[in-house]
Amino acid sequence: MDMNFFLPVKVIFGNGRIRELGSLVVGNRTMIVSDGVLLELGFVSEVKEEAGRTDIIEFCEVEPNPSCETVDRAAKIGREHSVDTIVAVGGGSVMDTAKAVACLMSNTGKIKDYLDGSRTFTSRKVRLICVPTTSGTGSEVTNVGVYTDKSSGVKKPMVSEFFWSDFAIVDPELTFSLPKSVTASTGLDALAHAIESYWAKSSQPVSESLAIRAIDLIMKNLRRACIDGDKESREGLSMASLLAGMAFSQTRTTILHAISFPLTNVYGVPHGFACALAMPEVLKLNYKVIGEKLDILIRYLGFEDVGEFAVAIEDLMIVGEAPRKLSEIGIREEDLDGLVDSSLSSPIAKLNPANIGRKELREIFEHILQ
Repeated sequence: MDMNFFLPVKVIFGNGRIRELGSLVVGNRTMIVSDGVLLELGFVSEVKEEAGRTDIIEFCEVEPNPSCETVDRAAKIGREHSVDTIVAVGGGSVMDTAKAVACLMSNTGKIKDYLDGSRTFTSRKVRLICVPTTSGTGSEVTNVGVYTDKSSGVKKPMVSEFFWSDFAIVDPELTFSLPKSVTASTGLDALAHAIESYWAKSSQPVSESLAIRAIDLIMKNLRRACIDGDKESREGLSMASLLAGMAFSQTRTTILHAISFPLTNVYGVPHGFACALAMPEVLKLNYKVIGEKLDILIRYLGFEDVGEFAVAIEDLMIVGEAPRKLSEIGIREEDLDGLVDSSLSSPIAKLNPANIGRKELREIFEHILQ
């Protein structure tokens, strides 16, 4: 078997490790990229203090599913102040924004020039440090960013060799105060990353090992984290998210993420919930094609069969108060064809082990409609 594995990010994991941030910051000017909620909750102030610098510029305007306009605005500020280090503090939207901003500071043009393929990033001189505050996206250890073009309403992923962060500080303490809804959505996102990486056509032994451990940690800890939010379960989810990110950084995701794009873009479903909606049904469909491989995972997790595993996933969705039917988010039968077409337009749909075309996806959607 031939395989490649490349992960150039130095990972710093553990409670209190945010205190090491100051030793990683370089240059004369630092920029923190975050969002308004984390600014209000005091996370940005905490990170500024740990950075140990007085010349820090704040950009705390990142929205969920970051727009191209937001990315360009932040890059303009970074260029004007000749920023040397960018510290991303937040979830996937924040880290994705920071990746593009760091690259735009070393390249001309706007993010849409690169998103549509007319330009390619050729360098990145700015140091990038990612500090996740959720346990789900794994963006701190991937070279993928996802951006929304408001003019077309399209949410599109982008891959660049310069999107790898230099350092990822994964401090579970930063997730201890997450509300239940965010814990559930980001946890299900991590589960989708791990399970899709495990079953993807592009999977390989190293990514499978990371994925299977991530799935186990999520199945054991997500329920507790949603109900009690105890320290141990939070630490477990932080590790799971990190491992899942490492896994899918090598393989990409598959049909579940392809389905999630229109569910988030058009119907406003939180990303993790959007990824999970069809997960039990797609799991059972993929089992018909790679049953032997999935049986290894199922036995490792301690389930009797694929049906019991699917029920366990549904149980996590119930505990997290995630929608389980398309009708719950306002989708009607007449909307299904458009949803099918939009989902299958994503190239990652082709990485799914079972061949899911229009007919198969329509049947899945009909099953989970109401």
